[in-house]
Amino acid sequence: MKFHISIIVFITLVYSGYSQDESAQSKHYVLSEFTPGSILMKDGSKQTGVLNYNALADNFALKKDDEVLALSTAVIAQIDTVYVANKKFFRKDDKFYELLLKSDVELYVEYNCNLSTSTEGRNGYGSSSQTSSSGALTAIRNQGNLYNLELPKLYKVTLDIEYLIKKDDTLTRIKTVNQFKKVYTDNKKEIKKYRKNNKVKVESPLTVKKFVEHLESL
Repeated sequence: MKFHISIIVFITLVYSGYSQDESAQSKHYVLSEFTPGSILMKDGSKQTGVLNYNALADNFALKKDDEVLALSTAVIAQIDTVYVANKKFFRKDDKFYELLLKSDVELYVEYNCNLSTSTEGRNGYGSSSQTSSSGALTAIRNQGNLYNLELPKLYKVTLDIEYLIKKDDTLTRIKTVNQFKKVYTDNKKEIKKYRKNNKVKVESPLTVKKFVEHLESL
């Protein structure tokens, strides 16, 4: 599947010539592999391609033959919705959010990355020093590695997941499962009971979705 030529001209070539196995992708990509998907534009047109979301770049990447391409700002500005791997992403406040649930409440996922570098100490005892996420990210950008399937080994990537839930016209950010008590203040006992009988993991959006659906059913 290919993007229409009018879209291709706005896509920036970021990295090519790699030979890594997709199963070995770094955690800065949300999906385990590039997957066929589609992009609905604001004008109603739809484009297709093999996509993945790069949480480090806050952008979608398109795999075309042996090249990885990043959507340019011109294309991003015209995007309404991205559909890939049974996921639906919207663009809001200059970020992509995955929509998990939209009923009486709206539940979204925001994917971010914590990036650091580790270097061996000069004292020879195997100590290490850490470089901040901002400094490491700048280095990655300067090296042109932002969209590589696998980052250089000296970089450590941790995928950070945060939820946004809109209920009764109030938007709340959630970083831990326990923080849902701030939204469902009258259901604290049920929250405890549900968590005792079910595994609810922040790193697993599906379990969080089922958790919220249960709370909404009470």
